[in-house]
Amino acid sequence: MTHALLALAAILALQISPPTAPRSSDPAGPLGVVAAFENDYVRAHYVLFEPAPRRRKSDPDPPLVLYVSVGRPPGIGRRLEVPGPSKDARPSWRPGVMARGIHLELLKPVPPVSDLGEPGTDLPPGASQPEEWEGGQFVLATFRPLDFGVGAGRFPSVTTFLSDGIVEVWNRRETRRRMGVQAGDTFWFEAGTRITVIDDYPIGTAIVQLRPGR
Repeated sequence: MTHALLALAAILALQISPPTAPRSSDPAGPLGVVAAFENDYVRAHYVLFEPAPRRRKSDPDPPLVLYVSVGRPPGIGRRLEVPGPSKDARPSWRPGVMARGIHLELLKPVPPVSDLGEPGTDLPPGASQPEEWEGGQFVLATFRPLDFGVGAGRFPSVTTFLSDGIVEVWNRRETRRRMGVQAGDTFWFEAGTRITVIDDYPIGTAIVQLRPGR
């Protein structure tokens, strides 16, 4: 499993172009990016956004969300906006944290996976698939504490955690690993990866599943 946990305080002053025109609810613009991880199939970067300016000083701060862009080459693709966490989850973004983004550059198709999937690695109940395209699908899923029969799905994925907590991850190729995660941490998970929350609170995730041969 290839992954990296990098502090956003170390972001470099590099600029990227968003793949779609910003909306009025979007942040004002990217302040910089820093590499998250790279493997044979995908290159991922963290992006830090400047918050959108308020029209009046008395206006409340806009809700902080995660922006995920997927494309090849960079700057061309689709932009996906992740809503806030459910009420029973630990809050995703702590006060003073700026909006974040994840940019995924697709390098080559992922290998085929079993048509039968892997028992016990299906997405959690209630997972939604708000967008689907030829090369994959975007999934929002909430993992409940000590649910050992769920995972990131049958396809390889780039999974971003939306709140802090402790999880265990493993699959047939990897030994079980327990790790602490923070809101915004992004990982590459092989096909059929199990995810178990070892914590008192549910943890939301934004999952970009990549389909083989596309």
